[in-house]
Amino acid sequence: MPSILVYVVEHHPLDRPETGPLFRWIHLDRDLHPQLESLIGPHDPQEVRLLLDPLPAGPAWRELLAYLMGEHARVVVTHLAPLSSAQRQQLIGLCAQTGARLITPGDAGRPRTPNGARPAD
Repeated sequence: MPSILVYVVEHHPLDRPETGPLFRWIHLDRDLHPQLESLIGPHDPQEVRLLLDPLPAGPAWRELLAYLMGEHARVVVTHLAPLSSAQRQQLIGLCAQTGARLITPGDAGRPRTPNGARPAD
């Protein structure tokens, strides 16, 4: 069972051909694991599951929710901007309820302990 879930929306409804993807934060044409390491720190690549949706709230979104509700996710990595307000609230609430850590691109570079968790304040 993967415990690190990476949810990527490939095309946001606001994307236009002349601008390209507005919320590009993971480059799928490159190796995913060094990019993840900059967000979450050292990790076992075997624990990672990449969930891709062509548009927000597709089949991968439902798979992400199923993993969370089954308490199979330790870490969820996603960009919140492409999600609707309801999706953001649902994701934040499910992560809080199940104890999964929600990591967004804004978390990159924040201090972490050796096991990847943020230090206690």
